[in-house]
Amino acid sequence: MPAAGKCLCGRIQYTLEQQGPGLDVCHCKNCQRQSGAAFVPFLATPLAALQVAGSPKTFMDDETESGKTVARHFCGDCGSHLYVTVEAAPNTAYVAVGTLDDTHDLRPECHGWTASKQEWIQILDSATQHEFEPHLQPESTVTG
Repeated sequence: MPAAGKCLCGRIQYTLEQQGPGLDVCHCKNCQRQSGAAFVPFLATPLAALQVAGSPKTFMDDETESGKTVARHFCGDCGSHLYVTVEAAPNTAYVAVGTLDDTHDLRPECHGWTASKQEWIQILDSATQHEFEPHLQPESTVTG
């Protein structure tokens, strides 16, 4: 199912030709620091299915809890966190759900790094929870 989104200022827009079935919610400290939020919900899509108009900046985050590098792509003008690519799943883009135009039918499938979640967060949905690395939903389950 195609989807579209953009950064806050609109200078970077994207389309997804294909997307995964549900959200991976990350509670790791690095996602918290980058987003300024308690967690970040991501939608997995094959990297080849992500079409980006504009030039996001990239921060190579190599000081992660997993020890694997995360490429964090964001708008250099407004700072919107757009998507990440992860060393463990190099052919998958994890798009920050808050930048999508339409999110009405998305539901969490997985919560990762719950050992780092904020104490005041209570996970009430029935999605799978992983205290540490959630073994991502990479290429093998998100291809077409």
